[in-house]
Amino acid sequence: MQRVEWLKKTVHMIINQYIMDYLTIQNIRNMHDLVSIYNKIKKTLKEVAKEYFTYGENSRFYPNPPKLSDLEIISLAICSEATQITSENYLWAKLKSDYKTMFTELPHRTRFNHRKKVLSQLLMKCTDSLASHVIDPDDALIIDSMPIPTCRVIRERKSKACRRPEFDEIIADKGFNKVMGGYYIGYKFHLITTESGVYVDMLITKASTHDSIFLKLIEESDQHLRNKTLLGDRGYIGKATQLRLFDELKLNLDIPYRRNQKDFKKYAVSKKIKRKSIEVVFSQLCDEFSIKHNYAKRYDGFETRLYYKIATKTFKQYWNLINGKSINKTKHAFAA
Repeated sequence: MQRVEWLKKTVHMIINQYIMDYLTIQNIRNMHDLVSIYNKIKKTLKEVAKEYFTYGENSRFYPNPPKLSDLEIISLAICSEATQITSENYLWAKLKSDYKTMFTELPHRTRFNHRKKVLSQLLMKCTDSLASHVIDPDDALIIDSMPIPTCRVIRERKSKACRRPEFDEIIADKGFNKVMGGYYIGYKFHLITTESGVYVDMLITKASTHDSIFLKLIEESDQHLRNKTLLGDRGYIGKATQLRLFDELKLNLDIPYRRNQKDFKKYAVSKKIKRKSIEVVFSQLCDEFSIKHNYAKRYDGFETRLYYKIATKTFKQYWNLINGKSINKTKHAFAA
C-alpha cells in the first residue's frame, strides 16, 4: 500500500515539474512565434510595397473601414503559411482561442476568405516587389511544371471539386504524369524561377495541357523576361516558338536536343545543374508549404492558395537576404 502511494506521489511530481512546465513553455513559444512572425511580415510589407498601400494600410478608400486592413489580411494569410497552418478553419479557431488580445476585431472567416481572394492580385504585386530585391540580374531563368491533384482518379465521376463550369474559370481534368506513375485529376502548375530559385512568373492550366503552352502565352509585354536565357527540358522544344520569343523579347530558349535530332549537340553539364534548382523549389513547395494538399472546392480558391504559398516562399527568401542568410534555407527562416 505504501509503495502504491509512493508511486502516485512520484508520478504527480513528474507531471507537475516536467510535463506541465514543458507544455507551458511550448504554448508561450508558439504564441511568441506567431505574434513576432506576423509583426515582421506586416512591417516588411509596409516598407517594401508601400506604393500599393496608398490609404494607410489599405490599397483603396473604404467608406466603411473594415475590421482588418488590406495589409493585415495579406500579412495574416502569409503568416499562416509561414507557420505551416494549412487549414484556414484551424487558424481561425486558434486566433479566437489563443490570441484574443492581439486580434480583437476579427471579421467572420467567410469574409476573411473572400477578401483574400479579392486581394490576390495585390499580393502578387507585393511578391514581385520582394522578388526584385532578391533576383540576381545575371541569373538564367528556368521553366518547369508540376502536377497538383484535386481528387483521386477513383473519384473522377463523383467529385465536383474545381470541376463545375458555372463556377470554375479553369476546369480540372485528367492528365498523365510519369513521376506520379500514371493519371491524376487536377491542374498543372507552371513556374519560372531564377537559377537561385527565386520566383519570376507562374501559370495554372488543366492537367491535360502540354508544358509548352506557357511559352506560347508569353507576349512582348512580358518585359521582365527580356534579354534573358530560359532553360527547360525537352518538353519545351519548338523552333517556331523559340524564334518568336527571340524576335520579340530577345529571350534565348536553351533546351537540350533529342538524340534523334539531325543537329544533335550534347547539353552542357553546368546547364543541367542549373536546371535542377527548380526541382528543389518544387520539393520545398511540397514539403514546407504542402502545395499538393488541396482544400479548395473552386478554382478561385485553389488559385488563391497557390498565390499565397508563392508569396510566402518569396518573403522568406527576402527575409533571409536582409539578415545575411542563405536565401533558400527557408524552413526555419524566422527562427530567432
